[in-house]
Formats: sequence, C-alpha cells, structure tokens
Amino acid sequence: MPQQTPPRVLLVSMHTSPVDQPGSGDAGGMNVYVLHLARSLSQRGWDVDMATLDRDPIHPAGVTVAPLSKGLRLLSVAIPGAASAPKEQLPDFAVEFGRALATFYDDDAAPLLVHAHYWLSGVAAREICEALKIPLMLTLHTSAAVKNLRAGPGENPEPVSRELAERELVASSCTLVVNTPAEADHMVELYGASRDRIRVIPPGVDPEIFYPSAQTASAGDSGEPSVTSIASTAPSSSARAAGRPFTVLCAGRMQPLKGPQILVAAMGLLRHEHPECAIRLILAGVGSPDFLAALHRLVAEYDVADVVEFQGSMPSSELAELMRSVDAVAMPSSSETFGLVALEAQACGTPVLATDVDGLRYAVEDHRTGWLVPGRTPELWAEALYRAASNPEHWRAMSRAAAERARELTWDHVAAQHEVAYTRCAGERVTT
Repeated sequence: MPQQTPPRVLLVSMHTSPVDQPGSGDAGGMNVYVLHLARSLSQRGWDVDMATLDRDPIHPAGVTVAPLSKGLRLLSVAIPGAASAPKEQLPDFAVEFGRALATFYDDDAAPLLVHAHYWLSGVAAREICEALKIPLMLTLHTSAAVKNLRAGPGENPEPVSRELAERELVASSCTLVVNTPAEADHMVELYGASRDRIRVIPPGVDPEIFYPSAQTASAGDSGEPSVTSIASTAPSSSARAAGRPFTVLCAGRMQPLKGPQILVAAMGLLRHEHPECAIRLILAGVGSPDFLAALHRLVAEYDVADVVEFQGSMPSSELAELMRSVDAVAMPSSSETFGLVALEAQACGTPVLATDVDGLRYAVEDHRTGWLVPGRTPELWAEALYRAASNPEHWRAMSRAAAERARELTWDHVAAQHEVAYTRCAGERVTT
C-alpha cells in the first residue's frame, strides 16, 4: 500500500453516529469521545474518516461521504434493512457494514489502520482490516464481562455472544486502548489481554465549552489551595445563591445502569426523613419510553414531583451552562469505564457525587473534587445528598479543585497519545 502524507485513520462507530447529540437515543460519552478525538487528530495533521450506520431508510445501499472540516469526513453506510433495526439486531449487519467500507476504499485512499469503538464496530472493522490488510486498534468503551459483573436490579445481562466477540477482538487487536488502569486490569483478568498491548489513555474535555464560572476560576490564590482556604475565599455564583434548594443534576441517557431511579428513590427518603432539607433534582436526557414511564411512576409514588424536574437532551453548550448553575452532578452508575460526564462537570467547577466503582474512582478524586458513594442503594445516596446539602459551603469548597483536575485532561493531549499508539500499530507506514 502506498505511503500516505498526511496519514489517514478510520474511526468506526457503527451503532451511533459521532455527530449525534449526547443524551439522545444511543448517543452518550462515546459519541463525544469519537468526535473530539477525530477533530483533534485532524487538527494535528491527520486525515480522519468516521464511519457510522446510515439510519435514513430512504437512502440506497452504499457509502455517503460528508466532509465536516479540513481533514475530517463522516462516512454513512446504508445497508438494506439496517436503518430501522434496534440495537439488539445490529450484530446481524456488522459484517456487511465492514465489507461495504472495505470496497469503498481503493489502494490510494485506504487508511493506515482502523480504530474501532465499541464491540459492534470491532466486528465490522475486522472485515475492513482483513480485506485491506491493515491493523486493527480497539477501544471497547464498555464490556460485557464488566457490565454483567456490576449489573444491578433492572439491568438486563449482556449476551454471551457479545462477550465471546469481545474476547476475539481483544486477542486480535494490535493495541487495546482503555480509559483507566482499573479498566486495564479488567481486560487482563476478565479477557486475558496481554498487558503489553494495552495503552491507558483517559478521555479529555473541551475547555471552550466546559469551563468554570468566573467566580470559581478566580477563587483563591495562584497556588493549589486547601479545601479550608477555598471554603473561606470562594464566593458563590448568583445561581448558587443562599435561599434556593441545593440542586443536583443527573445528565446522560436515562437507563437503569446510570441510576436515575436511585436518585428519585433517594429524594423520596429525604422527604420522609429530612423534610427540612431543601434539595432539587434535575434529570437531563432521554431514554426508552418504558423506562421514562417507570421513572415518572416512581416520582409519583414517592410524592416528589415538585422537586424532580425532567429535561430532555441538550446541546453541549447548554449542558455546560446547566452544570455551572447546579451545586452537584450525580452519577449513581453501576459501572463506567471512566464517566465523561464527571469530567465535564468538574471542568465547570461542579463537584461530583459518584458510585465508588471502576473508572469513576479515577474520574473523581474522593473528598477533593467530589465524593465517592460506597454503593447504589437509595439509603446511601440519600445520606450523601443530605450531607452535601447540609453543608453547602464545604461541598462548594471543592469547586476550584474540580476545575483544576479537569484542566489536566484535554482532547489535544488525548489525540497526541493516540498518535503514538497509531504509529506503533502501523509501523513505518505512518508519517506525520
């Protein structure tokens, strides 16, 4: 294959388009990850293609190319019968999806390697790599073995077929990218991955969208203040003025593994046990009609409709503004490889309450940028919410440390680390 300058990489995100708005449909942190990685790579001089399934049923079979910016294209792959297929049926189309992309490229335009995101993309990418004789790099984002290990009530187990496919992909990939050292351990222990082929690259945050309020950014001196000094110097923003309820945001897809039902139940317990404690909960995102209906029933059952607000998904800029206005962002997830929402919240100067599990232990620095909650029961979360709301100044004292934590992780840094991994996979063929 001829050497390319600039080099081209194909990022495959079959089941969800990187340009879809997070919090809607199947769009979430992975969409944010793929799009920002692609943009940053293109800004660093790469030609980047992103491939996804075309969900418009009127489009004829084939690949549609949409230029997004210099060096960045979106390839939408239309497959007969796949446009309206639910996610559970998409494995039936993965091989055909990959073959369609393989025939799209000719020798001059073919990528140096394929970077698959999620297991479905990996199955499709394997077809591309075998046809074009190029290496495969893999980021699972979530894995069946870990999800089944952490699954709570109401969470359906992942099928055995998915875990078997993931094992094959892990074994055949030149590099496995994970978000945290904990995820690397899971890949070794649960999937038999070779540790020398694993690369830990945490996700990043867009500082032009997710940034702290002026008050948080200017609080304290130029050094790293202690929690006590922040509490004594950091003024509250007008949105966090005294006299209004302590406001908690849960953002993302509304589904059992994310735990919004736990927060609603916790609000009910707080109303019964601490009626004097003024707390408001905002649920921002969409989910299946059945799950949303169950959430509304739970709100009615606990008689908390006056303090629980449902909002749909929103653009990143609006979500960031909401994050800056609330007192806390809550993530009662059963498992997260990282938890990008936690990082985005911290970038906005908002401390995070998160389950003490997996990647959230890395995303949130306990008692510095938020608190880790040792379980997923409504009782534990009610206690955590009550402690935070009862001492808001102590809670807000973590705001500046949260913003500092997020500043360490940028998408350009993420892209630079991927360049190293790509170079290793593709060897002498990569020139930048």
